[in-house]
Amino acid sequence: MQTPKTVRIYTRLLDHGHECGRLWTLLRALDIQGSGWVCFTYDSVANLMDVSVRTVQRWVSQGLARGWFRGRRWMGNQAELYLSGIRAVKHALGVDSLGAIADVELHHLGRSEAKALCTALEAQYRQKQAYWAAKEAKKGQAKKLVLKPWEMATSDKLPGVKSLIVVSNGFQIPGCSIAGLARETEWSQSTIKRRLSSRWRLERKIEPIQKRRVATELDDPELLFLLRESGCSFLVTENALGHARVLKVLNDEASLRLVSLGCNIYAPSHELRSCRSLRRRMRSQDDVAI
Repeated sequence: MQTPKTVRIYTRLLDHGHECGRLWTLLRALDIQGSGWVCFTYDSVANLMDVSVRTVQRWVSQGLARGWFRGRRWMGNQAELYLSGIRAVKHALGVDSLGAIADVELHHLGRSEAKALCTALEAQYRQKQAYWAAKEAKKGQAKKLVLKPWEMATSDKLPGVKSLIVVSNGFQIPGCSIAGLARETEWSQSTIKRRLSSRWRLERKIEPIQKRRVATELDDPELLFLLRESGCSFLVTENALGHARVLKVLNDEASLRLVSLGCNIYAPSHELRSCRSLRRRMRSQDDVAI
């Protein structure tokens, strides 16, 4: 069996809680002809994925029961699985999208590695969507005020304090909130936070994510004075839309600044694939099904 250099993952499918999704992802990479049938031995797959043969057997049984595989047949000591297509798996899982799509190295299919990567790629994907939505909402030269979050996450062009990056004068850096990620992926906010935290990732020997939190400077001397005099480090209020916002006073060497804390922005870990035709086909087929 030839080891694939990369495997293509669809985060909403791989990160749905089914361990057999990792096997399906690997076997799709091995199906070079695209026939849907993949012939292999349990030993070879177990070695590739660094798991036991019994684990591979469990994944096959689970995949057959849950719609990841359509059928199985034996050819001597080799098993041949008929893989379900992307749309069939998406329908079986009941998800509304494929999520982020990327080609990654095989070692990312480890249990913790797959969870960490899927969450990081989802954050990367959602902030990119937020960026284009913010650009679309602006007109003319105002579009230039919307900065690319994936570039700003590692840039030193804007002032910042520790993990914050501060914008002012109408500039905007769209980001990705934990609540938004939890809503899109159907995982809890605590799970999302844990997977994105440097501590959790380092404990599992996974590379931490480069991230920063966006803070927007506010020109409100009265509110700055009240917050400073209160002795509180931050204040939670509501904005004009009724959404909660966190205000904080930054103590620079030159002066005090009042900022409103926003979403996190994340540096890219992998190049995302647009796959527009695939996404369009999935949507059109879903519309026909409805």
